[in-house]
Amino acid sequence: MEEFSACGVEVIFINHTSGDTPEEMMLLQIQGMFAEYERGKIMERNRRGKLHGARCGNVGVLSGAPYGYRYIRRQSDGTPAQYIVNLHEASVVREIFSWAGIEHLSLGGVVRRLAEKGIESATGNPVWDRSTIWGMLKNPAYKGLAVFGKTKNCAPRPRVRAARNSADILKNGYSVIRNKPDDGIVIPVPAIINSALFLTVNEQLEENRRHARQGRRGAAYLLQGLTVCGHCRYAYYGKKVSKSAAKGGAQYTYYHCTGTDAYRFGGIRVCDNKQVRTSMLDETVWTQVVALLSEPERLKKEYEQRLTQVSEHSGQTADAERLKKQENQLNVGRSRLIDSFAEGLIDKTDFEPRIRVMTLRLAELERQRAKVEQATESQRDLLLLVNRVEDFAAAVTERLSTDDFLMKREILRALVKRIEIYRDEIVVVFRVNPGNDTSLETGSDKTSGRSLPDCLRSKSPCFSKLRT
Repeated sequence: MEEFSACGVEVIFINHTSGDTPEEMMLLQIQGMFAEYERGKIMERNRRGKLHGARCGNVGVLSGAPYGYRYIRRQSDGTPAQYIVNLHEASVVREIFSWAGIEHLSLGGVVRRLAEKGIESATGNPVWDRSTIWGMLKNPAYKGLAVFGKTKNCAPRPRVRAARNSADILKNGYSVIRNKPDDGIVIPVPAIINSALFLTVNEQLEENRRHARQGRRGAAYLLQGLTVCGHCRYAYYGKKVSKSAAKGGAQYTYYHCTGTDAYRFGGIRVCDNKQVRTSMLDETVWTQVVALLSEPERLKKEYEQRLTQVSEHSGQTADAERLKKQENQLNVGRSRLIDSFAEGLIDKTDFEPRIRVMTLRLAELERQRAKVEQATESQRDLLLLVNRVEDFAAAVTERLSTDDFLMKREILRALVKRIEIYRDEIVVVFRVNPGNDTSLETGSDKTSGRSLPDCLRSKSPCFSKLRT
């Protein structure tokens, strides 16, 4: 409430009026504490209830019915929730499993067969996505055994770059991964296919994965995972030109914007950005990285500047130990104040404002101490980087002339944050400030209007070829 008031925001309660007296403020804080406690208890009871329902075979704990079924909610007369087979969709599911397991079609072949028959997806899309087909073929519910708990939360996993229209930091602070098949709880549901066909299909998927060229471990393109469209913010991916479309029989590869694929968006493109030749873009970005590493003083200067900024903004006068000592003293005083009020040594009019001031002061000290500890940790990491940056540059410089694909990718991922591709230029965003260069000039971010000091817009002759 104090933070809202400091920002000039008025909070209006519908069920009661709020005042500024100490008694009303204390009542509001008590209600907030009980509401937070009750929220945690509700979440805990919800988890326990779902787990108990899954063990009892209740399909109501599942998030919804997959394609081929219709979910019927629990009725008022006590009839439990259930899955009802949708006959039309179930026939499509049987055809998909038959094509994949008996005719040995790939995921792409199944998608093309569905498009030829004019069968739309559950969302009305005329073109099915391969990931949707894969999820259906891996779903054990179709053989009569739905699984509760197929995924679980874990610590945030490292990402090369943030997803489209999302922040660099995960909103919920965790990542979602798949559980092992035996870790889930099986719930019986009506079967659409038999277990033998389901097993055959999954064996075929594993066989396709082993023999598919896409199944090779590692990236197939040098800048894979780093390129992003500067207009629609979808990722660029590597794509080979078909032999029939290649001029002169030569095989070319391009970085292609995902937003230009009409089949992904119901037959309508969401972006018209151009594709970029992989060889030319790889050469341009690698040339800039080599120029950056050839002068390790730039790297050291950048990290020293960041170290200075961290020292200035961290409030060096605020010592974590001193703040911790003040917290302990306030906690002792708060405990004594509560004991005095319980024993009747002070009355309510004196107790309420004093306990409120102590609570606010404790919260402020906790925020300051957390900020100081975070700044100290950042300063320690940056100091370690400054001391080792010359050794890093020297070790990497020896390998700049290498043709090792994996080595080049590791160097690029260590120094390049992302590569934004526009219609008439390419912006390389480094993790450090490369400084000024005759063939490169700094600019501002087109999309957000923010100044990006570590961003380079390519004006090199090589990029002039890319624009044509």
